[in-house]
Amino acid sequence: MIDSDGPQAFLYGGRNVTHGGFALLGSLEAWDRAGGLAIGGTRTRCILAALLLESDRVVSVSRLVEATWDDPPGSARVQAQNRVGSLRRLFRTVTAGPQIQTAGTGYLLSLGEWELDLHRYHQEIAHADALEREGRMAEASDALRTALNLWRGAALDGLPTSALQATAMQLEEHRLGTLERHLHLDLGLGRHRELIPDLTTLVGAHPYREGLHALLMLTLYRSGRQTEALQAYHRVRKLLNEQIGIEPGERLRTLHESLVRGEDASVPPPGARDLEQVTVQAAVVPCELPPDITGFTGRAHALSQLDRLLEATGSQPAAIITGTAGVGKTALAVHWARRAASHFPDGQIHVDLRGHAAGPSLSASEALGMLLRSLGVPPDRMPADLHAAAPLYRSTLAGKRILVVIDNVRSSEQVRPLLPGSPGCLLLVTSRNRLTGLAARDGASNICLDVLAPTEAVTLIETLLGEDRVRAEFDATVELAALCAHLPLALRIVTAQLNQRPGRRIADLVTELRAENRLAFLAADDDDETAVPIALDRSYNAVAPAAQRLFRLLGALASDDFSANSIASLTNDDPANVLLLLDRLASAHLIEERSPGRFSFHGLLRLYARDRAAAWHGGA
Repeated sequence: MIDSDGPQAFLYGGRNVTHGGFALLGSLEAWDRAGGLAIGGTRTRCILAALLLESDRVVSVSRLVEATWDDPPGSARVQAQNRVGSLRRLFRTVTAGPQIQTAGTGYLLSLGEWELDLHRYHQEIAHADALEREGRMAEASDALRTALNLWRGAALDGLPTSALQATAMQLEEHRLGTLERHLHLDLGLGRHRELIPDLTTLVGAHPYREGLHALLMLTLYRSGRQTEALQAYHRVRKLLNEQIGIEPGERLRTLHESLVRGEDASVPPPGARDLEQVTVQAAVVPCELPPDITGFTGRAHALSQLDRLLEATGSQPAAIITGTAGVGKTALAVHWARRAASHFPDGQIHVDLRGHAAGPSLSASEALGMLLRSLGVPPDRMPADLHAAAPLYRSTLAGKRILVVIDNVRSSEQVRPLLPGSPGCLLLVTSRNRLTGLAARDGASNICLDVLAPTEAVTLIETLLGEDRVRAEFDATVELAALCAHLPLALRIVTAQLNQRPGRRIADLVTELRAENRLAFLAADDDDETAVPIALDRSYNAVAPAAQRLFRLLGALASDDFSANSIASLTNDDPANVLLLLDRLASAHLIEERSPGRFSFHGLLRLYARDRAAAWHGGA
């Protein structure tokens, strides 16, 4: 079957290696014509492995740090750069050695004429693809055997960091898929009797891989051992039921039914690319975006900013849509994501972290679990620990074009582990908070939403109520939009109330809003999540008590616009302290900073501040 001495033959003489090479499919090794190279300690080996895995591509210093330390010290970046320097000096001593170039904020390793076993592995698989398309199955099997013989053990063996071990898991998954394909080819070539010992061992080592169980059943059946083939099915069915609580997949069940009927299963399958006939389930592309919101209006500038991200997904890992409660952050994110879906053919994933919801918010670990399930990671490979789940998530995204929309985020720490690590993917975040840390440390761009322009607010009402109804009461519609502070959530609530009572005049509703408690009016009777006061409560409750106190005082102002100095004079407080508290309120989008030291809030927020002040004094 698979030769145990194949890798050594390739690494040290079985292949005409002109100058030297590296090996990752096992322990990390490097050699030139004189023999093995002394790479250095574990940290330096981690640095080299990270560069080799991304050879001919730029690897950021932060990515090198992540690959080298699970808990990086403060000096990690300097240490990583120093180790890159030592590798450069080593490669200068060898013939036609690889080069490590500085590129922006990272490094690029160019192999030149040196070999890398991982590259050869993929080349042999591509060669097998070509042979198989030509119907040369025996030669395709030989090419896959050559690819598998390059493995000397577990990939990246001895490199202990979570990031590299997650990559090693991905490589091992690929190896097992190639092994299944090789076994399937040999089965088609009539080598079923000699496959039984290897498959029996492999099924024991990988009990949850249904493809291996299917192959074992076929080899037993084709060897005249039908009873044992059926027993093999019942063993895997019992295992999956007891350990995971699921039934075998459709292909395994279909194969079992065929063998029960004693149907001839000895005809070789049509080609190794049809391996999924019994062993590989087609990957499901996640399409999890919520429905687009009805009557989406305006936001031309914000949409243009998002469109520019499509040209920069290699260097722009994330974008943050921020703004006050009810301003339409999720609506914009979903609308744009659906419009841009074709740019992300490998999937679009949506997760609500419930950062400002009534119940508990999701942790980064819980969110990673949801993302990994959406990406097809099976339950038996799902890490329970955040430090292992984040690298596996990034490895699963590698080489794909996937859009990840993370809604309702409360803090940078909640979402930072969800950042993709490779070009082509984009993380789109919505939050009521600025998430300054995500922008400063991780390079996320920020798109801040304000309330709609007056004309856009009228257009939204017209879209939802109908042109004739608005044209008949245009002045009342303009005033209705102003009473709602041009806030999209408030506008949608009042138009929904008008649509429920088509005979009601817009002017009548305007009169009610002037006379009644306007905030209490802006709520859907059957949905706490669609209520302006509740949405504002959650933003208010999230800020510190000192900031809450200042916010209540702002409700007493005669103007919606104010400066830090004027508030300091009014409160007899230190101007620096007042500015700090105002900045915290602006970070939560309870007020907006219009220019340095000057702030404002829309009319509904001022009413809300007055209500909070009244409730505070009433409770006292």
